[in-house]
Amino acid sequence: MKRFVLAARATALLCVLSWNQGAFGATDESLVIPSPGPAPVVALPSRVDFQLANGLAATMIPYGTVPKTTIVVTVGTGSIADGDRPGLASLAADLMKQGVSGNNAAALFQRAADMGGAININAGIDVFSISLDVLSEYTADAIHLIGELLRTPTLPESELGRLKTDMKRAIAIGHSQQQSIASEAFAKRLFGNSPRGRRTEEADVEAIMFRDITRFLDNQLSARRTRIYLAGRFDRLAVERAIHASFDNWKTGEPALIDRSQATAIGNVELIDRPGAKQSTLLIGMPLRSITSPGYSDLSLANAILGGSGLMSRLDQNLREDKGWTYGVQSQIEPLSDSSLWMLFADINTPDTAAAIREIYAELGRLSAEIPDSGELRRTQNYRAGHFLMGASSRAGLIGQLEFVDRHELGPDWLSGYLQRLQAVTTDGVRLAAAEFDPSRMTIVVAGDLSRIKSELEGIEALKGAVLH
Repeated sequence: MKRFVLAARATALLCVLSWNQGAFGATDESLVIPSPGPAPVVALPSRVDFQLANGLAATMIPYGTVPKTTIVVTVGTGSIADGDRPGLASLAADLMKQGVSGNNAAALFQRAADMGGAININAGIDVFSISLDVLSEYTADAIHLIGELLRTPTLPESELGRLKTDMKRAIAIGHSQQQSIASEAFAKRLFGNSPRGRRTEEADVEAIMFRDITRFLDNQLSARRTRIYLAGRFDRLAVERAIHASFDNWKTGEPALIDRSQATAIGNVELIDRPGAKQSTLLIGMPLRSITSPGYSDLSLANAILGGSGLMSRLDQNLREDKGWTYGVQSQIEPLSDSSLWMLFADINTPDTAAAIREIYAELGRLSAEIPDSGELRRTQNYRAGHFLMGASSRAGLIGQLEFVDRHELGPDWLSGYLQRLQAVTTDGVRLAAAEFDPSRMTIVVAGDLSRIKSELEGIEALKGAVLH
């Protein structure tokens, strides 16, 4: 494991050195920067998996020397099960934090603090999660506490009004912020009325009743949908006994819910007027191939070169470092159930909005028309390798990567072979993969002061037929 962490640090340092040489030049002849070596061997810690008779799965990863354990429990449900009550899963998660086994929120959080940690409960689209980081000697106690949260939360009805008020306030604030407004419009255009495109309004929250929450938790939380991850230093036998004691007699329930939302492939544009805005918020996205498809590593590296490697990326170098139009441009690929979603987002100085969009399309065209320089490819590979290794060099990061692999059913060799797949990408592979970033299939949302940018935007071919919001 020590070799794994050292490799992470060394690779991240190599990334920085390679970037400094390429971006700024090595003017001191006495400074010798080593050439990148072969991809390091990933010595991932061994995982131990077992399953209870009711379907609950557990993954244990002995890791590190610090006497702490990180526990993450995922349940295969979330806002996908909201039905006609948008916001229900999130409000249920908030109410669960108000106490356990008849005790109040203060007692719950004190129990977690006495173990050296704090409870986190969150509801995503199709993952309802509880996490807790504790001192090693309290690992079994932490499992018992999580078991109580899942099975016997206090759920004080008297707290519901306050939590609804808090949620409505957060929604109102979000609806007043340009980035949030643009993000919601972007999701709606890409995903329509699916769980990813649905927007929660204040009236939706007000309509949620206490009985809706109790029914949601009763129906949605069950053993068959649940997996427990542990990483750190712990007594394996004590952990197994605690999991059996806490969950053996829990109801089996139904299989996990999986969000099957797919982004639309029809290019469309929406302009949102924000009078007086000093910056324009820009979002661009389109569906791409699945993470399990051949050539996905080529596609991932193409995106990293374009806008997914921080200050090293072409878009950041162009729009931020060279022209000073933005604090940064970022692009990423998010895997979905049967495909993936490419997204680009940036806040651009208002007068430079149209010019920045033209530059983005020019960079897209250049990436697919020209073979990247081998040095640029190697720097980006080093950056991605360092990012991957550093992400897996902490308890929470390692659990996150294992959960990602399990969620997308990538198989036991996906993580150990990641660096080899990354280093196998060629410059020609990047160029061919970049052709998939087709502007005609992209959804575009621009939120800004239309009185200052609309006429110029209308001159961009890709934005013809914009719909005003």
